[in-house]
Amino acid sequence: MDRQELFDSINQKLAANDIEGAVDLAEVAVALGETHPTLLNLCAHRLEVQGDFPGALKLLDQALQIAPDDVSILSAIGHCWIKQAEPVNALRAFSAALARHPGFAPAQHGAGLALRALGDLKEARTAQARAAALDPNYPDPRGALAILSLHEKKPDEARAHANTALRLNPREPAAFLTLATLDIEAGDHAAVASRLQGELDDPQIAPLQKAPLCRLLGDALDGLGQYDDAFAAYLEGNTIQRRIYAPQHGGDDVESALSLCQRLTREFSAEGMTFPVRPPSPGPDVNHVFLVGFPRSGTTLLEQILASHPDVLALEEKPTLGEDITTFFLEQDSMETLLSLDDAGIASRVAAYWQRIADYGLAVDGKTFVDKQPSLTTYLPLVARLFPKAKVIIARRDPRDVVLSCFRRGFNMSRTIYEFTDLERLSALYGATMDLAELYAEKLPLKFHVHSHEDMIADFDGRISALCDSLGLEFDVNMRNFVETARSRDIRTPSAGQVVQGLNAGGVGYWRNYEAHMGPAIAVLQPWIQRYGYA
Repeated sequence: MDRQELFDSINQKLAANDIEGAVDLAEVAVALGETHPTLLNLCAHRLEVQGDFPGALKLLDQALQIAPDDVSILSAIGHCWIKQAEPVNALRAFSAALARHPGFAPAQHGAGLALRALGDLKEARTAQARAAALDPNYPDPRGALAILSLHEKKPDEARAHANTALRLNPREPAAFLTLATLDIEAGDHAAVASRLQGELDDPQIAPLQKAPLCRLLGDALDGLGQYDDAFAAYLEGNTIQRRIYAPQHGGDDVESALSLCQRLTREFSAEGMTFPVRPPSPGPDVNHVFLVGFPRSGTTLLEQILASHPDVLALEEKPTLGEDITTFFLEQDSMETLLSLDDAGIASRVAAYWQRIADYGLAVDGKTFVDKQPSLTTYLPLVARLFPKAKVIIARRDPRDVVLSCFRRGFNMSRTIYEFTDLERLSALYGATMDLAELYAEKLPLKFHVHSHEDMIADFDGRISALCDSLGLEFDVNMRNFVETARSRDIRTPSAGQVVQGLNAGGVGYWRNYEAHMGPAIAVLQPWIQRYGYA
């Protein structure tokens, strides 16, 4: 087959939507020395599907050097960044593609994915709707709209979008996940388990698609009480994710979330370490509260309860201090830069924080403002430097339930979430984070209140009244109506479905269903189980 015949064959396969066949031929052409950008793009597609993101990006960058205005290459780069959980880089690539060709549907769809990952759900929906209108036969935007509708608690709309996507592509992953999730929520666990087991048997399924399906299968089997099989499904999904993201988060040259906590503990407990105390910078007249704790410790539920108080405004886990965390913790090997920050540097960061809050549409003057950020547990020295008068709620729950829940649930990948894919590493991270929190409570000039999830389940009014007292609030009976509050709010965490069910003791001690698989993790957690009174 000569060069022109090879290109003609590739184009024929692309026209017939035979992507795998086109990639096979593209790999042959590249092996023979061809460097046409379309061929490189096709080869990168296969690497991306296999989870080799660095390899895919290398080929795509090579293609972009040859064809810098090729929107399909720019869009492919964006999708590669999306799958690496790098939405800022992704949006940059999609925006570059759309600047050159605003009507390119794959870039509109990709921009919608990036915007959703960044928390801008309104613009994400606009972008997906635009992509679907640009190409009515393109299934992926319909699948993305299904996921958005599911998140917005619009099950009928979600099902309609999913069915449309599946008519266009019977294997569209977002649509498949949407329908399976709706069926699980309806209690049809057996049908979902059967359907997912059939889907997972397909050898052609991409690893990144397989991982969430494994997790969903685990949920279905859990609902059937088949806990051993459910654990095996969760383990498989986490193992896949750990393998895919190892180059990004597991290398020797990357500081893990666990190592970060251990480094901060060493630094903060060093002899002679003192934390500088300064008056607060000017800002709104607000009772400022940070709600922290290890993920899955009940922070989402507690936030909805607090948001039901007429004098409270709560922010549902949106970025507020991300840039400062990167600057002072992730790009530094010590806290020295943070501790030596001068008054002008502090004031500018405080002003930027309150501007972000205003940009989210919240007028906090005269209110108690709750910034719920579980991830801030590790970075509380930043809170203390910027907001020395802030109050901090540390949410606490049985460590075994916390760790099991983190292992079972799906989160956007990051250095922290990478640790969640291994049960023992996750348990070690829990311990290191809680050690750090206790050290901070001892040394930082902040007012701390520890809130027990189980105590609240047993005595709602008593525990919430005590919390209110610590925050300078009066208990309000509307706080009992947190389910209605939750239904009206934009909850972005895996706890959304549980919170709207109200107080539920069924999750207390749920780890016992998986005790046979948690032995090593429980051994790691034992000091905190004892310390917190859960033995």
